[in-house]
Amino acid sequence: MVKGQTPVTQTLLVLPDEVKVSGDLITLLAKDQRTGQRETVTMINRDREQRRVIEKMAGPQYWQVTGDLQPVMPATNENEFDLRRYFRQRGVVNQLRISRLVAIRPVLKPNLRMRCHLWRYQWGRYFQKMPQPLAGYCQQLLIGQTDPQNADLMENVKRLGVIHLFCISGMHVVLLISLLRWAGIYLWLDRELVDGLLICLLPLYLVIAGGAVSLVRAVIVAEAGLLQRFLKMDGLDCWALSLLGGLLYEPELLLSLGGQLTYLLSFMLHVLDRRQSGLQKSIFLGLISLPAILTFVFEFHWLSLLISYPLIPLFSLILFPLVIVAATTYWLLPFLGLMVNQLLILFQRVIALAASIPGEVHFGKPPLFFALILFGLTLWCLTDWTRPRRWGMLALAYLACLLVIHFPLQGEVAFVDIGQGDCIIIREPLNRRVMMIDTGGKLNFGHFKTQPRRNVATRTSINYLKSRGISRIDTIYLTHRDTDHIGYLPTVIANMHVVRVVVPAGMERQPVLQNKLTAGQRPAIIPVTDQHPNVDPELKILHPFQPGEAQNQDSLVLTGQFGGQRFVFTGDLDRAGERAVIARYPELRVAVLKLGHHGSRTASDEQFLRQLQPRLGIISAGRFNRYHHPNDEVIATLKELQINYLSTQQYGMIRYVFQGTNGHWTTTLRGDELKWTLPNCLNN
Repeated sequence: MVKGQTPVTQTLLVLPDEVKVSGDLITLLAKDQRTGQRETVTMINRDREQRRVIEKMAGPQYWQVTGDLQPVMPATNENEFDLRRYFRQRGVVNQLRISRLVAIRPVLKPNLRMRCHLWRYQWGRYFQKMPQPLAGYCQQLLIGQTDPQNADLMENVKRLGVIHLFCISGMHVVLLISLLRWAGIYLWLDRELVDGLLICLLPLYLVIAGGAVSLVRAVIVAEAGLLQRFLKMDGLDCWALSLLGGLLYEPELLLSLGGQLTYLLSFMLHVLDRRQSGLQKSIFLGLISLPAILTFVFEFHWLSLLISYPLIPLFSLILFPLVIVAATTYWLLPFLGLMVNQLLILFQRVIALAASIPGEVHFGKPPLFFALILFGLTLWCLTDWTRPRRWGMLALAYLACLLVIHFPLQGEVAFVDIGQGDCIIIREPLNRRVMMIDTGGKLNFGHFKTQPRRNVATRTSINYLKSRGISRIDTIYLTHRDTDHIGYLPTVIANMHVVRVVVPAGMERQPVLQNKLTAGQRPAIIPVTDQHPNVDPELKILHPFQPGEAQNQDSLVLTGQFGGQRFVFTGDLDRAGERAVIARYPELRVAVLKLGHHGSRTASDEQFLRQLQPRLGIISAGRFNRYHHPNDEVIATLKELQINYLSTQQYGMIRYVFQGTNGHWTTTLRGDELKWTLPNCLNN
């Protein structure tokens, strides 16, 4: 892993199936030919002719590029998806941002592995000619390529808690072996010869299909089954061998949800009591997977314990075989593919309907020791599933875990690392009240014209709230109208039940706010000035003094006391506004100040800081932001006044956790992981 951002000139080996083009954005995985290391690569390419060449690449290529090499970024918020771990599991530790693609030349003599990737790419192009959603199923199930058009299905599958259907799949490997054996018999080939060919071909298919964890397990089990006469192993032995092989292939596979589910559920299928009915087995599989699902997804649907009963045979006996038949015959019998496609459309509608049924439980993320207890108790119940007392103890354990998550004794003030923007979450002890100050948002400067499906808020603030079992926000305070403060409001409203939104008076009439309120859930909009009664007893409104246009100078300023510390949250209020606040509230003193305008020199007036006398300043700003926040002059003033400061750029999410009048600070990062991303004023 490189230590920081380094300008480089590299020759990359680029395989066609690992390149994705989305408008001007090109992403891929590639290998540096000098070091032999795999890298994740991004490039903004506005050269239409060059993009056309990349989109139609017919084989492996060497790219000569210049750009900046840097480590893959770690997760910077609590319970955020860890992209660094994800890529590390795939042997990738660095990311390259290409500034110039100098030259492209083909690989003249591709080896067998390159040819496998080429076949995967060609299959993917073949599947893309099929109608949706059949194309997406073929890509995902047969060659391990995700299809953005199947995002709704995967979201509903996660919501229903039946994601294990895709994790224990590998069922198509058994079907493919059966089809090839049948073809061998039809061609009068010896069974031993067919099995020998399969033993040689399955590892190649593993490469072609993308090497997913569930596929690794399925291929190893299939290989062991083909060699069973020589190895003399039973089903559990094959499972153990597949686990050892999977760990050799990907040492951290059991740290991912897919790895845990694929091996856990395939193990349970071997050991469940044969006397149990199909419905009982479905419920038991759902229960044994529940601690893992809650640890990674934080919520589940009651139907997840029942819906696997019809879905498992539907997948194994109908959908998988039909998808394989449609994939292999579409070039000859397209009408058959169209019929299968209609069936898949019906299936997706049923899944969407089931996911819309009330019954989703916003459980939250169990503490590790609780997850282990729940898993152990579930195994204990299954060893003798006829004893009601055991099931009662399991139910009590889940209830205790739910109470611990939903009624925490501690509250917190959390400054979310939302990038170049503001988002602050305030939770009272026992979650009596949950408030959010600003939502964050991404400023677009012409690179992308459309709003992404899943933005930063989904994986940061929303993800964090769900991990705490929170599905309701009592109040969202929007300090002013700038996109980096309110841009993610639609995302928050779509994922949380929001009771009310408080805005500075005058903002309630502006289209920039009205356009962000969905047609469905429309929380109450409350315009305020400092004369307005407190909306929440925990927060007092200090500014604005009169209605305005919701610009920086009209920013909402709030103060509140939490855990014995007084906080002030300033939005993007300018220096004139800060001086006006201290003139109106000359007795105001604080312990913690959220510095205005992300540490810009337009805020943090020295007179304002001297009167408030904060012990700590919090800066919420994005890495590599084009405004160079925080400003050197502001940091120098903080040092001169001996005010400590923490920035989300350096420490990620910053949390003050309190109980009663006591509290402590905690940060997601130690502070030294991302020095190369920081402005000089923070590095010094």
